[in-house]
Formats: sequence, structure tokens, C-alpha cells
Amino acid sequence: MVNEFTWLAYSNIYNGAFCKCCVVFAPQTVSRSAKHPGSLVSGQHCNYKKAKEHYNNHQICHYYELCATIFDNFVQTDADKSRDVRNALNSSRQKSVEENRNRLSHVIKTIEFCVRQEIPLRGHRDAGAFPLNETNCYDGVFKAALRLRV
Repeated sequence: MVNEFTWLAYSNIYNGAFCKCCVVFAPQTVSRSAKHPGSLVSGQHCNYKKAKEHYNNHQICHYYELCATIFDNFVQTDADKSRDVRNALNSSRQKSVEENRNRLSHVIKTIEFCVRQEIPLRGHRDAGAFPLNETNCYDGVFKAALRLRV
């Protein structure tokens, strides 16, 4: 019967069966359905005399169909992160993340260079803007090394 009803889950704590799709997503979908959720949703099902008939009736409920669709989409999205809506809609965010990682790698490699050569990172004027096209003779070692690298 477990292979027939893949949505069925048993709880040792409540000592009964539940519909794993409806328990999670029923509050969102029950308001759309005219039928009140049964014992598989709002409470455990522990009457096993007519269990198969009860489970078949549950599968044809409108709210179960909605919950099962939402549950399947949730599982597929969780398994494949490329289907995540936030990533699909926000491709500019991904581009910005890649650009920032590239910039940060230049900073880290410049710091590594200065540390290996035992060159101090501080200079006369370390604070302020960092324009790439202007050179300032008071920049300091780190800014000059970073400008050279970039």
C-alpha cells in the first residue's frame, strides 16, 4: 500500500498516518476548496478498517490535487537550484556577484603579494576614492600595487 500511496507518511509521535503534501501546504489551498480537510490533514488517521477507501477518496479531493502539485514543484525546485525563481528573475544580481568576486580576487592577490614581499599595506593617504585613471604620488603602497595589478 505504501507504493500505491507515495504521499502517505506515518508519524510515531501521533501514532497515525498523514498526507505529507497536505499537512504542509493545506493552509494555503483549503480556502480555495469547498471541502473541509479530513483526518489525513488536520489530524492523524488511525482507523485502518477502510483505510484504502479513505485514501482513494483523499486522492480525488480538490485540495489534495493542489497540494500535491505545489509539493512536487517544491521538491523539484529544491533539487535543481537553477529553477529557483529568485535566480531566474534576477540575472543581473548573479552578474553583479561575479563582478564583485572578480574585483575581490584582485584585492586578495595584491594583499598576498605585499605580505610575501614584507611590504607595508599602509601609506600616506589610504582613505578616499580609488580612481583607476589618476595616479597620485601619495597613494601608498597598497593602492599603487592594486592600481598596477588592475
